Amino acid sequence: MEVGGTEANVLVALSLLGLKTEFISFFPDNFLGFKAISELKKYGVGVEKVRLIPEGRMGLYFVELHHRSKGIRVLYDRRDSSFSIGVLSDTDLEFIRKAKLIHLTGVTPSLSEVCKSNVIKICTSKKDSQILSFDINYRKKLWGEKECRRFLDIILPFVDILFVKKEDYNLLFEEENNEEKILYKLQKTYGKDKIYVLTQGEEGCSVLYKDEYFSQQAYNTDVVDRIGAGDAFVAGFLYGYLKGKDLKNSAKYGSLLASIKMSIFGDFPALDRKTLLDLLESENNRSVER
Repeated sequence: MEVGGTEANVLVALSLLGLKTEFISFFPDNFLGFKAISELKKYGVGVEKVRLIPEGRMGLYFVELHHRSKGIRVLYDRRDSSFSIGVLSDTDLEFIRKAKLIHLTGVTPSLSEVCKSNVIKICTSKKDSQILSFDINYRKKLWGEKECRRFLDIILPFVDILFVKKEDYNLLFEEENNEEKILYKLQKTYGKDKIYVLTQGEEGCSVLYKDEYFSQQAYNTDVVDRIGAGDAFVAGFLYGYLKGKDLKNSAKYGSLLASIKMSIFGDFPALDRKTLLDLLESENNRSVER
């Protein structure tokens, strides 16, 4: 059994890189809830606002590992989880307003109407000075395309950094193969003042901010476990951004951290800070040496 989840994966990676992080969630008041809290604390993630509640259960997912050329299969078992019924309080929202950057994903609102409401509350109550990062991270096994798109149209006006997989764009918006056209279409719809990041797995990523467009290659690695690679990319990009790096270096950090993660089993790039930082500063063009 491994502890993980898309938002938690991002925070663990950022914490391992030395940033202060806080996780807000609801877990069941049993040994599984304690296990999850202990795992987050082990990697340095703040859990002050993680609450153990008597209602609900732990959300689960099961992974069937195939040959690395065939990918993986995931089965979700998340209905009636404690997380899906926990309502954010005004105190929670005040706590969130202390953050420099807030990171959310499309997995959370797919779980329940309560979760949708929680995400909308966070988006609409954030301060103008706060950065809101959102990874669409569409899961067709959790909600439909039309429902997801309607929700995105509500919250994307509040988002400052948007991450979207190319395949998700083609499912939720329209079929388009050209990466540059995809990003300019998003910009035309949602505004020029956002950073748009289009991820393409082994083909790397493309980034658009105002009139600056560029692509970043992916880095080769020996694949052990693909789970969490997208979250590691997001963490690497946000780390670079928060450290004042330009967008090209932020994208490079994202690609490198995703490569590192795929060489490690589990949801997190669980290496010591010095090793991670040394690898992120590597000038090796095509591979990560471990």
